[in-house]
Amino acid sequence: MSSSIDSSVKITKPFSSDTDKDKQDLLLDADLYKDKLELQWSGLKTDATEYGKKALIIGGVVAATYVVMNAVLPKSKKEKRAEREEAAETQAFKAGEEKQKSKFAVGAAVQSLAWTLAVGWARQKLKNIIADERKTE
Repeated sequence: MSSSIDSSVKITKPFSSDTDKDKQDLLLDADLYKDKLELQWSGLKTDATEYGKKALIIGGVVAATYVVMNAVLPKSKKEKRAEREEAAETQAFKAGEEKQKSKFAVGAAVQSLAWTLAVGWARQKLKNIIADERKTE
């Protein structure tokens, strides 16, 4: 069997004195690979942009279809029943809130009266203390 030698493989001496030539060859290879990678990267960016635009268009179509179908199609019996139950619950909740508001209104009035009495009592006590201080002087 005869095997052909690959022409891209370079055979050099292990410690050749011409390192500048090797350096230039390596820099050329690095530039070649860099150019190939940049070309692939730009291709990937354009592909990703195209796929993203298509995905947004498809998503918009699906969302628009969903909105139109919900607006056009009649509601099922289950949905109507659920809406009626929800409306009844909100009505009951509002009625409960009105009762709570009236309880809070009475409580707030009592609390306001208590504060007024307490401040009046404290004012009278303060007057008495000031009057006693003046008598002793």
